[in-house]
Amino acid sequence: IPFNSFNINISFKPGEREQKVEAYLERFNDAVWKVNDELKQEFEVDNDIVTYTFTNVGFSGDGESGSHAGNVNVMYDELDPYGINQFDLINKIRKEIGPVPEAEKFSIGGGNRWGKPVSVMLLGKNYEELGEAKEFLKKELANIPDLKEIQDNVPIGRREMLFDLRPEAYFLGLTHNDITNQLRQGFFGEEAQRFMKGDDELRVWVRYPKSDRQSISQVEDIKVKTSSGQEFPLNQVADYRIERGVSGIKHFNSSRAVTVEADLQDPFAEVPPILEKIQNTIIPQLQAQFPTVSVDYGGQSKESARAGKEIGMFFGGAFLLIFFILMITFRSFYQALLITLMIPLGWFGAMFGHGIESWISNRELPVSLLSVWGMVALSGVIINDAVVFLSKFNSLVKDEGYTVYEAAYEAGLSRFRAIMLTSLTTVLGLYPLIKETSFQAQFLIPMAISVAYGVLIGTFIILVFFPVLILFFNDVRRAFKWLWTGQKPSREEVERVLMDEERLEEYRESA
Repeated sequence: IPFNSFNINISFKPGEREQKVEAYLERFNDAVWKVNDELKQEFEVDNDIVTYTFTNVGFSGDGESGSHAGNVNVMYDELDPYGINQFDLINKIRKEIGPVPEAEKFSIGGGNRWGKPVSVMLLGKNYEELGEAKEFLKKELANIPDLKEIQDNVPIGRREMLFDLRPEAYFLGLTHNDITNQLRQGFFGEEAQRFMKGDDELRVWVRYPKSDRQSISQVEDIKVKTSSGQEFPLNQVADYRIERGVSGIKHFNSSRAVTVEADLQDPFAEVPPILEKIQNTIIPQLQAQFPTVSVDYGGQSKESARAGKEIGMFFGGAFLLIFFILMITFRSFYQALLITLMIPLGWFGAMFGHGIESWISNRELPVSLLSVWGMVALSGVIINDAVVFLSKFNSLVKDEGYTVYEAAYEAGLSRFRAIMLTSLTTVLGLYPLIKETSFQAQFLIPMAISVAYGVLIGTFIILVFFPVLILFFNDVRRAFKWLWTGQKPSREEVERVLMDEERLEEYRESA
């Protein structure tokens, strides 16, 4: 659920003038307020929708810091009364800003504690091959129309001069250190002497005149001195190239790591099909071209997998505890099993409800991790209804003297009102949330659908099929006892409550 704020982040190459960054941030700020004025006119309101903006030079939300980076923080009022959400506002601002091809990194959006929808971590020992794999992946992701703002977490390095010695340099006895030291002495300077003036120590530095160190092209004109005192132009003893250096290397499990992330064009788009395409199409091509590079997945997919694993673990423990409590309460394994068998039938109702609601609302509402959380809550409601039904059934058989068939039928009639009232009130209470259109509610709707439709359909299953299931299990127990003893028992003779009653009577008589 987003906060009522987001950032417009931009980063240029390190060393870029701060004035240029400020000019772009001013342009972004003007675009934000222009969109604000357009929205005020569109919705015919006097109050500003954008309430506050703040520009900052020296840091961006993309992890860059320095005079080459900056951001504009935008805060806004509640958007629900206007029928738009944060993504609509961001898209309008993005359209107003237009393309920013000069930037090394540019993004608009708020943070997400779960990470980006698409996050692929590339691992390897060879940093150059890792960089090539990163560019290949970014190029392929750019071809997926559902994705935007494809970025990596590699900090932008400063420009560096890399020197390769010519054979002549080795013949003259020159090394890399000889050349780089003389370049540093000429352009940066070197301390020539120190002397005292009063109580102060003064240092004298020597370097080329300012006129001889104005541009990179002047590097080629310097003279490199050998140990014998001979001087040669730099371009005769070495070749150089200018590249972006590495300002930071990230590691994961002892391997160098680069993460490539992307956001969704449509915030409500389904992520699993996109991830499936990446895993089945793009990643095999990448690993075939770069065999030393391995792949790991992070972001929302990793968090979803972790959350799913935790749900399975905790629900499994809770299920065993519930089953144990039911066995103690009813003093019967098969009646505890009868009740827990209603849980998957309720889950079926929850999944079926997603299809019904998708058809009613005319939009895709797939079963998601949030839906599963709703199914976990649904399990408790289903168990409660089944316990109410089975308790009434046992009471009728034990206390009222009903036959098993009559008790199953009468329990459905007598518990119909209690079960239906609790179920209908639950559904009616959740349905307004299901039909809610605000952005914040979208994350709760899958859970509400699971609980509401699961309870609604689960109630029908309990009232109609639970009696059938009771009679079916009764027949199974009769068949096993018939095979074991050779005598066909009646329905009542295999019911646990009556068997316990007979044992209690025998115990009283023997005592």
